[in-house]
Parts: sequence; C-alpha cells; structure tokens
Amino acid sequence: MKIRTSTRLRPAKARAKLLRRRRRIERRATNWARGLELTTGITGLINAVGAPLLRLLTERTGLRAELSQALGALRPDFLPGHDRGQVLTDTAVAMVMGAVSVGGAAGTLGQCRAALGQVASAPTIWRAITEVDGQALETIAAVRAVHRRRIWQRLADRPEGFPWIEVAGRVWADWIVIDVDASLVETHSDKEGSAPTYKRHVYGLHPLLVTCANTGECLVAQLRAGNAGSNTVCDHVQALTAAIAQIPEEHRQRIIFRADGAGATKGLLEWIVAEAANHGYTWYYSVGFDVTEPVRQAITEVPDRIWAAALTPDNRIRRDAHVTEITGVLTLADGWPDGIRIMARTEPLHPRNRKQASPIERERGQRFQATATNLPGNHYPKLDAFHRNHAGVESIIKQGKDLGLRRMPGHAFAFNQTWCTLVALATDLVSWLRLLALDHHETLGKATPALLRALILNVPARVVHHARRRLIRIDDDHPHHADLTLAWTAIQALGTPP
Repeated sequence: MKIRTSTRLRPAKARAKLLRRRRRIERRATNWARGLELTTGITGLINAVGAPLLRLLTERTGLRAELSQALGALRPDFLPGHDRGQVLTDTAVAMVMGAVSVGGAAGTLGQCRAALGQVASAPTIWRAITEVDGQALETIAAVRAVHRRRIWQRLADRPEGFPWIEVAGRVWADWIVIDVDASLVETHSDKEGSAPTYKRHVYGLHPLLVTCANTGECLVAQLRAGNAGSNTVCDHVQALTAAIAQIPEEHRQRIIFRADGAGATKGLLEWIVAEAANHGYTWYYSVGFDVTEPVRQAITEVPDRIWAAALTPDNRIRRDAHVTEITGVLTLADGWPDGIRIMARTEPLHPRNRKQASPIERERGQRFQATATNLPGNHYPKLDAFHRNHAGVESIIKQGKDLGLRRMPGHAFAFNQTWCTLVALATDLVSWLRLLALDHHETLGKATPALLRALILNVPARVVHHARRRLIRIDDDHPHHADLTLAWTAIQALGTPP
C-alpha cells in the first residue's frame, strides 16, 4: 500500500532529503583523506615505461652497439666509466621522453633507474657531448647510415611492405621523397653563431633539416648561424649530400627532392640534375618558385578552359582552386636547367595575404603560386597535390622542436651541432617505434611524440623480480596496456642483430 504524504509535510520532507544529500556529499569531499598517510618503503618503481621500451629498441636494432664500437675505435686508449654509445643513445631516449636539456635528460633517466640500471649523470652526459668533434660526427653519421639500411630492410619485410608515399590517390611506389627546410631557433646572444635572422623579432640560429617523407626520419640536422640565408646553395648541397649518404644505396636510384621557395635556386637544381646524370640515377625535383611579374603576366594569359580543379592530398577537390602549366607562355631567364616546368596555382585571396598581394592579385581576388619541377606527366592537379604534400616537413620539424630543437643547451657551436644530431636520432627513434612496434594501432602508429608520451610512454610501472627474471608491471586498468605489451613483444622479436 502506497503511503501518501500530506501537502503540508511535503516541503519539510524535501528539505530533509536535501539536507541528507548535502551531508553525504560533504562527507565524500572531506573523508577521502581520513586514515591516509604518506610514507616510504616501496622499491622498483619507474615513472615512465617508455624509457626501457625505447632503450630496448636501440639495443635490439643494434644502434647502441654500433655507436659504442665506432666511438670506442676513435679513442682506443680511453676507457670511460660510462659507455659513450650508451650515453648518447640514452640522451636521445630521454629527448623522446620530453627532456629538453642535459640536466633534464639525466633526471628522466635517473627516475627509471630500477629498470635501466646505472645511468649517466648530467656532468657525464655533458662531457660525452663535448667530446664529439668533427671526426666523431662523421662516425656517428656513418653508423646511422649502416643502421638505417637494416631498419629499412625490416620495414620492407613487413606484410604491408615499405611505406611508400600516397598523395591524391596515387601511390609513389619505389620512390624515396626527401624534403628539405630550414627552421629558426631562438637563443641568447652569447651563444656561438647566434645572430639576427631574416625575421627581425627572432635572434638565434638557423638550422637546415632534411627529412624522409616515407618514414618520417630526420636524415640531417645541419646547424647554421642565425644570419645564414634561406636559399644558400652551398648549404643546401652540403645538407642534401649528407642526406643521400644516409639513404641505403639500393634506394638511391629513384628520389624526388621537395623544397619551398628557398630551394628554387639555379645552383641547387643544376646540382640535382648533374648528380643524377653522373651516377645514372633517376632524380626529380619539385620546389617552390618565386612569383615575379613575368609569372603573374603568364598566369593572366592562360585561358580559363586550360585550368583544372586543384586536389587536396587526400584526393578531394579544392574549392575555387585551380592549377595549370605555364611553361609555354613564360620566358625564363638563362641558367635554369633543361627540362624545367613551371606549374601555376590560383586560389581565393585570404585577407591575411592581401597586404603582400600584387595589384593584379587584389583585382582578381586570387593568390598566385608557382612550382618548378621536372616530374613527368600532365595530370597537373596530382603533381600540384604532391608538391603541397611537402608541408608535412613542417610536422617533422615541429616534432623536432618537441624533441629538443626548441632550445640549444650549450654555448659552443660544436656542442649544439651534436645536440642537433641527437635530436635527429630521437626523431628516428620515434619513427622506428611507430613503424616497427605500434603499426598495429591506427592512432599510435601516427602519433606525435607529445601524444605518445600522453598515451603510452609516460605510464608508471613497477619492476619486480620473479623466477630469476625482472618484470615491468603496469596497471591492468590502463587503456593501452595491451598496446604496450604488443610493442614490447614486437621489439623483442627484432632479435639481437649480427
């Protein structure tokens, strides 16, 4: 039988119910600390399982052993307390974990001592980096090249094969795509090489980076003075020469070089064409081209029926954007290599570009862009989309900034050049981790270093001893505990290199 409450008592009953609820919430908010104390006594804890995971990657692929052997051969009579190859690879591991300084790298490694064992201190890391001279940098580059050949062979042996570039519905199979771009690093004025840059509000250094679009690796990180030019031919040639040496020989036959407008120099394009002819390679280029007055005039002379709708990299039509070739209506200056083609692109003029736009662009409400290439084919939208895919290098540079390139910890130029090399090595570690151990997961296989840290690398764990083994135990409730286990198993399956 349902008991009815009189109308007169309902407000009192409601107030009593509300009061009981408030008291219950108050107890919940204050009683959580009752009987809770902070004490010590637990051992074997590590703050991030990513450190042993990445260190195992350097060990199983042979990178640490090769660096140790090569650097040890340079100083056979020197026996340091910490293996120099281990110190450098551990520093790169700490960069992936978020360290942006020498002290931060030592602290990151020290917090995982239960799994890593004895690790180098900050002074030891500092000495190891200081000891790297020009000969040691060449040795490190040679070791990276040999090691990269083995990594790429492992990638080719995967069921899905080597990661070829796919843009606008076309797979560029058997082509290696190399992107080159420069970036600014703001520093204090007392660092060697620091100078005013082409951006007046930035004072610092101007490194040049060469990346591989297929794998996301950083092949070369060449440090330059802050006042170095954006389109200096000798710097680009030096960086690309070093990058070619990083590519396995069997993959050097078919390469496409991409750059922004800074790479559109006669000297650089002539070097690409000449090197390809000397070695019997098939090399192409696709670089930004300055939109000068002759280029604008040529664009206005092209009939509307000649223009084709532009495509996005994911093969969708770009609204109100069109592309065509203007080689036939443009008179180029002398000195450009034979076979060069000039592509033009028009798109709606954005308000932020209106100030720099020419009168004809403002009149037509369009922004003009141009690309120089010697790629064959007449499908202009796909060629244009392939060149615009060069913007992916900005993502790799952004990752490099997140891995330690945002600041230079040393005063000496040589020290900071070694730091840039470690940033490139850390970028490679992230790429290899995604391609070799996290390729089973759609998100983790493409995640940035920051996202990897948030999802799997900064997971706390405990090292326990069981049956003469050391076990790293993570929480079963962690959403990615299965992915971490699979990644560890995949790296273990790489085996010890010969």
